[in-house]
Amino acid sequence: MFKRFLHNKTAVITTALIISTAVLGILAPWIAPNDPYENDIINKFAAFSLEYPLGTDHLGRCVLSRMLFGIRPTLGLAALTMIGTIGLGALMGLLAGHFGGIVDEVIMRVVDVMLSFPSQIMVFAVVALLGIDVRNVILANVFIKWAWYARMIRTGVVQYRDRNFVLFSRCVGMPEHFILFRHLLPSIAADLAVLSSLDIGWAIINISTLSFLGLGVQAPIPEWGAMLNEAKNVLTTNPVQMLAPGIAIVVVVTAFNLLGDALRDVLDPKETQV
Repeated sequence: MFKRFLHNKTAVITTALIISTAVLGILAPWIAPNDPYENDIINKFAAFSLEYPLGTDHLGRCVLSRMLFGIRPTLGLAALTMIGTIGLGALMGLLAGHFGGIVDEVIMRVVDVMLSFPSQIMVFAVVALLGIDVRNVILANVFIKWAWYARMIRTGVVQYRDRNFVLFSRCVGMPEHFILFRHLLPSIAADLAVLSSLDIGWAIINISTLSFLGLGVQAPIPEWGAMLNEAKNVLTTNPVQMLAPGIAIVVVVTAFNLLGDALRDVLDPKETQV
């Protein structure tokens, strides 16, 4: 499988891009050319230079430095969202698919109710109810998205729960939690990897959108969506301010989507047999 991954150029390139972006975010305090919070009104909207490689914003802050520091909340919050979403969705999907009966019926009816509402409207409603805070943004996204994962994972579990290795474990008296986490969960791990890599792009866009609307990360914390929110005020007079965060979001989200497609090809059992 690792060899198949290395032979897939899309998977290698997108993984390298994502890892490089994450490393830049981790090393931001040491490689950023300037303090991302330092205001210098005299040098606002400064042109590209050696001191300010991407210029400065409306408060004279270094755009490149804020872009580097913005990687942390952008990718970090998206990762936390996906961990919470996958964790809750996987647990509910495993329980519904494995036990069936009344457990399956109750969980799936709750899933149906959750999926009947427009996800973005529900996110706005949850944030408005709980208040404007980054933690509430994560809770809102997890609250809305877990149902979709639960349904997808349940479908995968149903395909494996009657396989011989599961039936054998049940016959020899292995506990249910052993079957769930040692047999069924590893069987759907590939599907989880593909789903999470595809959906983390959604998480990045969702968090950036909420920050752009003023409901997510708040100023002066550098975050790509929040930077777009600040740049929109000078869209007509200085449109270049929106280029860096806008392009960064598009590139990273595209990389995650392409990585998901590539992982689907790499982990496809039909391709593995070939």
